[in-house]
Amino acid sequence: MTVPPTPPSVMTAQQVRDAEKAAMRTVSESTLMARAADAVAAECESLLAQRLGRTWGAHVVVLAGSGNNGGDALLAGARLHYRGAQTTAVLVGSTAHKMGRGECEAAGARVIEASSGEDSAALEAIGRADLVIDGIVGVGAKPGLRAPADALVAAIPASAAVVAVDLPSGLDVDSGSADAPHVHADVTVTFTAPKPCLVEQPAAASAGRVVVAQVGVPRR
Repeated sequence: MTVPPTPPSVMTAQQVRDAEKAAMRTVSESTLMARAADAVAAECESLLAQRLGRTWGAHVVVLAGSGNNGGDALLAGARLHYRGAQTTAVLVGSTAHKMGRGECEAAGARVIEASSGEDSAALEAIGRADLVIDGIVGVGAKPGLRAPADALVAAIPASAAVVAVDLPSGLDVDSGSADAPHVHADVTVTFTAPKPCLVEQPAAASAGRVVVAQVGVPRR
């Protein structure tokens, strides 16, 4: 009889931060982010294949915050653009991850700095999206969505697939609470181990299918 693999143990936000700090003593942050972006891009391509039968010509929107999750999302968006998708990166933070933005621009993706939730170019791109990558916030953020992210997330059409990077933005990473405004994902690509919000209800219902990608950070 085949014994199913043991699922990875849940890790809290602090445990993840500690593990990443330890990993970066021997592996560069850019390498970890490249591996994360590869995993996100692969799931995006799989979803696009299921829904459209192709990546080429698909409209992809990246909602990117200032942190590393935003960087992972931008890098994944650049990869999809290189593979034929029409990627628009919507920057929703006060700054943008330098490496992620640079790769998007080098790939030829469109980059929009959304200063408000009423940015017409951002709303137009979101309204046409076949797939949205949520890289707004990461494990260190407080629950809820703040401007302009809240209005931009509300504009995501029901027909678009949503892939969250690490966790759906707006959830409380360390609990099952889903009271605050947050992203509802079809797939969540998380790294190293599931977080409490991805396995505890009602929050887990907003994560969709959870994919745990190993990027070189040791589990506890």
